[in-house]
Amino acid sequence: MKFATLTVSTLIVIAVLIPGSNIPDVDILGIDKLVHFIMFVCWTVAVRYDFNQKVFRYWLAFLCGVFFSLATEIVQILVEGRTFDPYDVVADLVGIIVGLMIGGWIVRIVNRESRIENDRESKIENRE
Repeated sequence: MKFATLTVSTLIVIAVLIPGSNIPDVDILGIDKLVHFIMFVCWTVAVRYDFNQKVFRYWLAFLCGVFFSLATEIVQILVEGRTFDPYDVVADLVGIIVGLMIGGWIVRIVNRESRIENDRESKIENRE
């Protein structure tokens, strides 16, 4: 597993292990689903970044995302004040799909910026 995927996966696991009594009650309809959506968009983009190959296996990333989503929901059953919510899984799956759709674009931008920065540093080193 690569660094971005490991980091985002760890943050998601930490988030789902927080007891329900420690989660602030926010009176915004659907905020929980939005959080799930954003977490899994980030997870999918991290996977796309770490495993960026000429032939990216979307189906494999999707299946891993489905497994990870279900695993995080099942683990929540063991946490005080948390439950398995199928609508959270739906939000996760939508996040995975959106992440797969925009992941390549984001990775290209990040890689382009990284190349520009590396070129800039090389020019500075060559001057010295």
